[in-house]
Amino acid sequence: MKTHHPPLPRLIDLDALKPFETASTGWFREGRGGHSEVLAPQGVGVMPAAQDASVPSVLRSVELTHMTLGVVRFSSETRIVSGPVRGYHIAVPIRGEMVCRYGRDEVTVRPGFAAVATPDLPSLVSRWSTGAEMLGIKIRPDVVEDELSTIIGRTVRSVVRLSGGFDLTTPAGRSWLSVLELLLAELADPDRLARVSRSHREQLERLLISSLLRAQGHDFSADVRAEAMPARWRAVKRVVDAIQEFPERPWSLNDLAELAGVSGRRLQQGFNAQVGVPPMRYLQDVRLERVHRDLLDGAEQVSELSLRWGFTHSGRFAGAYRARYGETPSETRRRVQSVLP
Repeated sequence: MKTHHPPLPRLIDLDALKPFETASTGWFREGRGGHSEVLAPQGVGVMPAAQDASVPSVLRSVELTHMTLGVVRFSSETRIVSGPVRGYHIAVPIRGEMVCRYGRDEVTVRPGFAAVATPDLPSLVSRWSTGAEMLGIKIRPDVVEDELSTIIGRTVRSVVRLSGGFDLTTPAGRSWLSVLELLLAELADPDRLARVSRSHREQLERLLISSLLRAQGHDFSADVRAEAMPARWRAVKRVVDAIQEFPERPWSLNDLAELAGVSGRRLQQGFNAQVGVPPMRYLQDVRLERVHRDLLDGAEQVSELSLRWGFTHSGRFAGAYRARYGETPSETRRRVQSVLP
């Protein structure tokens, strides 16, 4: 049975964060810009359930190097509509709940369950319950992309589509929440390293971002999971995936080594250890398999097949095929044709 992780502590000591503070207000209209940065970036409209002229609220926000943190509470039930999200936004519940939609994802934020908004998606908070209090985290897009590039070992320059709902009760969610609590504790104490060392504070910020990329689902999750492999195997897997997808390309050993980000000698060692054959032999085997598969499917022109799958020397192709399958490609074709209706 799943046990909910307790919400963040009631008192996030933002008074101790005065050096970083960017906004503090008790009414939405007074702090419109600050709310826009913490809740949603542009075109924010706040509509109370009762048709009051203004919405009594509490906002405290602080600006760090890579992100903005803010605590927001509305004293009456509220609805919020905004334009597209500019950064990555995370709503972490302190108390109460809100129902929000980012793009197509609708999420109920409550203690133990956060929401994550991806850039460029319109956002709507259809209900912010009376007295609900949220910790909003806005992260710069370029930092998220840089952290993901570091994790998976290749450059990412596109929006990372994170899942909207973030379960903080899972082991991964609890790990991320622990990093957040560590960052808040470090920032709240003027004697801690995060207050006296900017580089240490930035490392904690980046740890929070990299933990998010490992804990939350997104369109690069498979690449992040592959990071758990030893570095040499990650390089080999990158080449294996490329060969399987495009075996017909005129790959050279230098091409494959450049793709893997290692030297040709290092790639050869990795393939011998992990695959059992050198990379160029693996490429040849994949090409032979594609030719053999097409012949078994009834393809008629051996010469066209060999060229299609990257063989440019007919004699070497025929010899390699016979060594692997015990007959020539033409013999395979005739044998298949004899049993086809």
